[in-house]
Amino acid sequence: MPQFVRHAPYFPVKDVANSASDYERCFGFKTEYAGGSPPEFAIVSRDGLAIMLRRVGDASLIRPSESQGGTWDAFFWVDDVDPLFEEFRDRGASIVYEPTMMPYGVKEFAVRDSDGHVLGFGK
Repeated sequence: MPQFVRHAPYFPVKDVANSASDYERCFGFKTEYAGGSPPEFAIVSRDGLAIMLRRVGDASLIRPSESQGGTWDAFFWVDDVDPLFEEFRDRGASIVYEPTMMPYGVKEFAVRDSDGHVLGFGK
């Protein structure tokens, strides 16, 4: 059977260069690709997991899941929640909620990027 080899959420952003820089500074991602000058599109990744960033002309059209009644725009399962939370906090990330053991048995936390997208991390 065919196998999936990678996946990436696609986030509309108001400024690709600024958003990619924030992902590097706050979340430890690296920019794999940026296209255009100024960039119109970029791929940022950490540990082989990517997020695609695409500039939108009207920032009022950006609608993170949280604003529509959702929780996260992307969720990452990680091997150790607490040190990752500490890393993000030390990097100045915007914290949505601290590590919490959820009723469904996952210890998780969430952060918000500069465009309002919420990233969840848990184990």
